[in-house]
Parts: sequence; C-alpha cells; structure tokens
Amino acid sequence: MKKESPAEIRSGPQSTAVAALATDPLPSWNDGPAKQSILSFVETVTQEGSPSFVPVSERIATFDNDGTLWCEQPAPVQAYFALDRVKALASQHPEWKTQEPFASLLQGDLGATLAGGDQELLEIVMATHAGMTTAEFGRIVEEWIATARHPATGRLFTEMTYAPMLELLAFLRANGFRNYIVTGGGIEFVRQWGERVYGVTPEQVIGSSIKTKFELRDGKPVLMRLPHLNFNNDKAGKPVTIHQHVGRAPIAAFGNSEGDRQMLEYTTGGDGARFGLLVLHDDATREYAYGPVLGMPRPPIGAFTQALYEQAQGAGWTIVSMKNDWKQVFPFEPGPVIDPLLIDYVSTFVQKSAGEHFSPHVTTGIAPRDYLDMMLAEPFESFTFSPAGAAVYQLGQFGTAARRLHDWGPERSGGAVSERHARHDSPNGASQ
Repeated sequence: MKKESPAEIRSGPQSTAVAALATDPLPSWNDGPAKQSILSFVETVTQEGSPSFVPVSERIATFDNDGTLWCEQPAPVQAYFALDRVKALASQHPEWKTQEPFASLLQGDLGATLAGGDQELLEIVMATHAGMTTAEFGRIVEEWIATARHPATGRLFTEMTYAPMLELLAFLRANGFRNYIVTGGGIEFVRQWGERVYGVTPEQVIGSSIKTKFELRDGKPVLMRLPHLNFNNDKAGKPVTIHQHVGRAPIAAFGNSEGDRQMLEYTTGGDGARFGLLVLHDDATREYAYGPVLGMPRPPIGAFTQALYEQAQGAGWTIVSMKNDWKQVFPFEPGPVIDPLLIDYVSTFVQKSAGEHFSPHVTTGIAPRDYLDMMLAEPFESFTFSPAGAAVYQLGQFGTAARRLHDWGPERSGGAVSERHARHDSPNGASQ
C-alpha cells in the first residue's frame, strides 16, 4: 500500500483502452453533435479563466425522471405501483368494483386509466398513497421497488434506467454539479430509491406531493399522509418548485416531453452559459418510438410534440436521438466491443502472473524523489480488514464492471469474515 502523492497516477494494463477511458466520460454515447454539445458546455463552465466560468456553488442541473432517466412506457412506473396498491386495498373498498378509475384497474386495464390523463392518476394516487405515515409509505415503496418488474422486459424497474444518462449524471457530478430530479411523479416515491439508482440524495428530489399533517401517535411524532393534492409538479409547476427547493436557477436542464418545456425555458433564459437537452424516443427496436413528433405515435402521457421540436431547434436546445446518439440504451444490454488487448490481459492473467511473477495490480506515479524517499522511510504496520460482501461482475470496456451478475452480502454469506494482511515491500515505491 502507498500513500497518495500529488502526482499524476496511471494504472495498468497500459493500452489504448485505458487512455480512452480517461478521455471519454460518456462511452455509451455515439460521437456526434449531441455528445459534443454536452462536453463543450461542461468544459466551458468549469474552466477557470473562461468568460463563461461558473462557480461550483452555481452549477445546478435538473433532470426530469420518467422518459429522461428511465423508461416510461407502456406506462409510468408509479402507475404500476398505484395499480398494485389498488389491488392490495380493494378488500377495504368494495365500491371500487364499480367506481372508475378503480374498476378498470381491478380488471387489469391500465390503458383505460392512462387515457383519462393526469387527473385520474392523481385520484388513484390520493386514494392509495394516503392514510398512513410517511415512514409506512416509505417501507411500502421500498418493498415494491425491490421486486417490481417491467411488463415487457421482465427487468426490475430500477434496471430500466438509461445507461447514457447515468453516465451523464456521473460526469456532471464529477465536474462539481449538483443534480436534482424534478419530476411529475411523487416526491416521496422517488426519494426512496433515487440515491441508490441515480446517486441523487433525497433532498435533491423535487416532485408532486400530497398534503401531510403532523400528529402524535402513541406519544411519538409522525407525519400523516392526507388524501389531498399539495402540488402537481408538472409543466409550469417545475420552475416554481425549483425556485422553492433550490433557490437558484439551473444552468442545465434535461427532459423529454411537453411537461419539461417550461423547465428548459426557465433554465436557458438566464444569463451566461446555459444548456437544455431533450431525449427523443425514436428507437422502437431497443426501447419505444413515440412523439407525436416526426409522425410517431402519441402516448397518453409524455408527449414530444412537433411544436416542442421546433422550439428546441430555435432555442438551441440539444435534441438527443435515442436511435442515433446512444450506443447503448440500458445498462443490461451488451456494451461496446471490448478492447482485444484487455480480453487477452484478463484471460491469460493467471497463467502469466501466478507464482513468482504474481503482481495483480501495479499503480505508479510521478513524484519528487524526496517524497518517495520519505514515503519509503516511514514504517508500515500491517492491518486487517473485513469484507462487507463479494460480487461477480461481467467484464466491461476498459476493465470496468459492466453489470453485476451475482452478489453475496454479509447476510447471505453467514457473516463469514476473512482477514488479509497488507505488506509494503516494494523497493521502488509502487503499490501492490
């Protein structure tokens, strides 16, 4: 083990793949105007001395969720959650058998409910998401999202996220941006899993909400969820809640539909460098194709209209074609072809590196000689550590983990703990 030095660090194997990793933060994006617009904007606002430099405190980015960060077809994910809640509560509400929109849902006709638009969905949400504490609701969401699957792919809904957008979130975060989810979905629904899936903390989620009431239950303070709408966070409502929650206008906004238009207008209408982006769902093979822009079908919820398309072009917003601009849509899809040098390195590692040549990883750096001498002179005490779990990943490009195949947490491994000792015996300051 070695202390980190103020040096430039490089890791092996040294191949063109490793070099590419350092220069391409968006590997799931095809090279083209869309990708370049993102890279150029981030470089412009983060480069000190640039006329468009933006301090870290002002680097705010806002993202719609449904259709922007994850799949919203054939219905928004929270609609499936509401459907399951109707089924779970049906025995307490015999009137729902004949009362719409509940009757259609109990018959499995989600399409009829969606055809009723936002109002019917809100009615269902208020009937099924209220009458409990915020903590109780949180537990229900956690249990549901852990097992609920997309009806077409069979994948967990949390796997139906867009790989290019996950990369974009990480890229912005690495460059000092605070990412906010600004969704028409329920704020407390998204807060339960947003940090785990997107790296967005609960306080950085802004969404629609129902009213809550403080009360004492058995002497303990709780917040009760009431069957009354507090705020519908859609369209013109999004700039309002951004102002209320954040207190700063974003400098970058990302959406996919008419529901995001005002958020992009609010963001790009300010002074200085600003960025707006819309995801166009035009890939019927890998996801869905819907508009009605460019003659594609109009969905009940989440429409990308021709008027929005023309406004985006006039305003200079980036329009991302899912079909043409994304190499990969979902994280579970096969990614780009892996560098043959990397495949050879991994496949022959044991044969070439075992025994006396054992050297699983070497990290080298460039540092002043006096720093290295000081580091080598310092005593190094052995230590023990305990793994929290283990996992097997499919190899991805550049030696990264493409996707998790299986994992064993402490609860599944019987709490077994293994100990390893680290030694510092390299004569040249390299870490092993």
